[in-house]
Amino acid sequence: MFEPAGEFSKSAPARALMICAVAAALMAHSALGRADQLELDALVQEGALILEEAEALAPVDQTLTQEEREIASSEKTLREEVQALNRDITQFNAVMAEQEHGAEELQAQCAGRTEDKELVDSCNARIARMRDEATKLGEQRSELRAREEEMNARVDKYNAWGRDYAKRKQEQDSRDELNRSDSEDWLGRAKKLLASKEFTAWLARAGNPAACGGEQVGDLASLPLRSALARAQACLKAVKAAGR
Repeated sequence: MFEPAGEFSKSAPARALMICAVAAALMAHSALGRADQLELDALVQEGALILEEAEALAPVDQTLTQEEREIASSEKTLREEVQALNRDITQFNAVMAEQEHGAEELQAQCAGRTEDKELVDSCNARIARMRDEATKLGEQRSELRAREEEMNARVDKYNAWGRDYAKRKQEQDSRDELNRSDSEDWLGRAKKLLASKEFTAWLARAGNPAACGGEQVGDLASLPLRSALARAQACLKAVKAAGR
């Protein structure tokens, strides 16, 4: 038995509208899921880049730290050697002053001509001793000058090293600071996502991976920045992998 044509004309459009409404809802859900996936992918990729940069910076930081200790040790050694050289120069100058005073006395006592053979022999002996002392002092002066020149060259080399180190350290500090700033910004966004209701649902669908357990990401604020970033990244990667 055929239904009245009027009834048929009403039910068909109604069913079509219902089907269209359901399809639209499904498409909206699919689009939302895709957007969430893209957001998660972008966050994971950004975290990977930040961690990669931090890993690249770490060996340079370690090298600079070791170099800083070497510079400090070299400075201590140089200071001690400079002080020792200055003491030797001061002592040498004192001996030179004493010799000059002795030469003046000798000249006063032995000047002129005399028939006193004993005095002549004494003066000649004193003159010979002073000549020997002057020769030794001349050798000491040459040694001190050589030491001074060598020390000045080492100090100049040390100062050039220090300037070069300071320049490299400043450049590295700028890179470290930029990475730290990026890490803090990323971690703030990651922690916000980890605490969201949407992420709780993602965890359930992902089977609650171990990387997202409470012992791993429960208290990221208490961890060093890089460790917190690595743990948050590991959790996000686990959820991303399960969602594919």
